[in-house]
Amino acid sequence: MKTKASLFFVFVLFSSVQILAQNSQAIAQPEQPFQSPNAVENISAELVKVSKSLQTFNKNFAAFLERLPQGMKFSEKHQNLLLGFEVLNRAEERVQILQKFQIDLTDKQATVRTRLAQIEQDIIPENLDRFMVLFGTTKTEEYRESRRRTLEGERLSLRQLAAQINQNLADTSNEVRQAALFVKRLRDRILPQIEQEISNF
Repeated sequence: MKTKASLFFVFVLFSSVQILAQNSQAIAQPEQPFQSPNAVENISAELVKVSKSLQTFNKNFAAFLERLPQGMKFSEKHQNLLLGFEVLNRAEERVQILQKFQIDLTDKQATVRTRLAQIEQDIIPENLDRFMVLFGTTKTEEYRESRRRTLEGERLSLRQLAAQINQNLADTSNEVRQAALFVKRLRDRILPQIEQEISNF
């Protein structure tokens, strides 16, 4: 029974090392900005890979547990390492969720900035005049003033939205940094123990 428990434990540790190695590539360094479209695409692709990898591992792990003979026991050290791996797994999932939220906020920020820049151009008097030429109406001044007010209202709303997005992005970036540092500390503590257990088997 002890041999079976050891084999199972080595299987879990070996699998965890593979998963953690993949996850370490997907979690962005806290200092890296998420502004380049290519960077956003690369991070999204990495998150998809990590998510699939974690799903596969969790499925295999659950199936293996179901086949585990009744009464099989692990040592306290092994239980602590398995618990540590589970905590690390969940911490990395949290980093992934925060990074995805950060990417979404960055996309929204870019969209709002683009629209604000367009409004700043459209609201220039000369551009308002050019816009009104298309209508050929006798109420040019009335329509011109109406469009100016509409653009100013939209600009005010977008500035408020941009301020909220900027605050959310700053908060999320801070959370990503803290979560990534927590994951690093967990890795530095758990991985050497896992590698030692595998090498001692």
